[in-house]
Amino acid sequence: MARGKNATKEAQAKQTQNKILKAAVKLFARQGYHKTTIADLAQAINLTSGAIFHHFSSKEMLLEAVVEWLARGMKVYSDFAEQAESGSIQAVQQILVIMCDHFKRNPEATICLAALATEFAGSNLSMEIRLKETYEVFVNAFSRLLTNHPQVHNPRAAAIAFVGAVQGVAIQGLLREQEESIDGLAEGLFELMTDW
Repeated sequence: MARGKNATKEAQAKQTQNKILKAAVKLFARQGYHKTTIADLAQAINLTSGAIFHHFSSKEMLLEAVVEWLARGMKVYSDFAEQAESGSIQAVQQILVIMCDHFKRNPEATICLAALATEFAGSNLSMEIRLKETYEVFVNAFSRLLTNHPQVHNPRAAAIAFVGAVQGVAIQGLLREQEESIDGLAEGLFELMTDW
């Protein structure tokens, strides 16, 4: 009986942690890490600040957990790029489809990494390094995908630029959700890439 009670408590704790992470992602994406307070987060999900600190001992630990969660999402893209045929334009299109699907489920998660990268760029803090490492997984995989592309002379630079472009599409998708669908914006980027 004690084992069942512990399992239930652990499941509830995990559920609360996920709720906190998702709310933190949304607030960090929209307000930035430094402007978001634990009180803001607590209010957004109807918890006390103490309850949040019960799950994450500091705001910095929460940030680490957010980046770890976002890194797992980034790995979905890199795993696909690792499996795709080198030089395949269809693979590029499929990565945009994956991004659109992810955006539809959780738009702030798609742009939170970009918001954090902007906020920590040039800070020389360990978080800046961690964010670069998070991107690096995809950049390396996508660079390999571009090595045999006839129009790409610097696959690494192209991969980094592609990350920025895709995140830009997501940001514009959030900004212009009443005007243009995320699918339409992604298709516009893909057309630009293939027809230029």
